[in-house]
Amino acid sequence: MKKYEQIMRYAMQMELDGYNFFKEKAEKFSNPTTRKLFLDLAEVEMDHFYFIKDQLDEYLETDSFKIDHEHFKRDESSIFESREKSEHIAETLKESDIPDITILRMAYLIERDYAEFYRKAAEKADDEIAKAMFEKLAEWEDGHERLFKSEYERRMEEYMNLPWGG
Repeated sequence: MKKYEQIMRYAMQMELDGYNFFKEKAEKFSNPTTRKLFLDLAEVEMDHFYFIKDQLDEYLETDSFKIDHEHFKRDESSIFESREKSEHIAETLKESDIPDITILRMAYLIERDYAEFYRKAAEKADDEIAKAMFEKLAEWEDGHERLFKSEYERRMEEYMNLPWGG
């Protein structure tokens, strides 16, 4: 087995698990904007899966990585920020009928774990392209974590300020 093969196979499984989590949890939201946000993030996770798969296939065939620089330059931190502003996600999440605080917390913890995994993989990588690829994946996951953590904290603050007992 090649040096990076297990790391990349594990990363693919993480992204697939993320895809399944966001796809499944999207169905729990009654608000269509919130549902769409989770479905969109599921697709982003699937995009990560295919990005890593393409890199793994290249690595297994040539023993090196070949980064698509257009894909690699993508800044995912702004993908959801612009949608949040244009679609007023904060207001629609607030109006959701389904308690979603737990789902939001799980989402940001998943993204944090993924980012941490990629940072550790980057630290151990001695191939500069592999290192850069893992760092970029960590950066993308950091952006997703910030989105969900911010919304989780906002929702917890609202919840803690509700009158107790109904």
